[in-house]
Amino acid sequence: MKKFFAFAILALFMVSCNTPSKVAEKFSVAIAHGKVDEAKKYCTENTAKILDFSSSLGGMSKIDPNYKIHILRDSVVDNIAYVFYTENDSPREHKMTLYKIDGEWKVNMDQKK
Repeated sequence: MKKFFAFAILALFMVSCNTPSKVAEKFSVAIAHGKVDEAKKYCTENTAKILDFSSSLGGMSKIDPNYKIHILRDSVVDNIAYVFYTENDSPREHKMTLYKIDGEWKVNMDQKK
């Protein structure tokens, strides 16, 4: 019985580590700290290409060691999630889109702006 209980807790921990909110947080913190390769672990292939391109132009050179993300809420519909958050002390709300790919949530940055 103890082994089952330990396994159940471990499984719950593993599932909670890959929520849309946790992935969005890890992605954002990696970007803010200038860790592009780390951020690419949490995003789609197209987003990784955008990061590489931006990095090659020097767009990823600003590092904010005091960066804080505040997750406000998330909304999950099938394999798409939307994470709403604020950064640092700003009241401005942002939205991040994530797709579930092969069982893992991945940040997807839209190329249109």
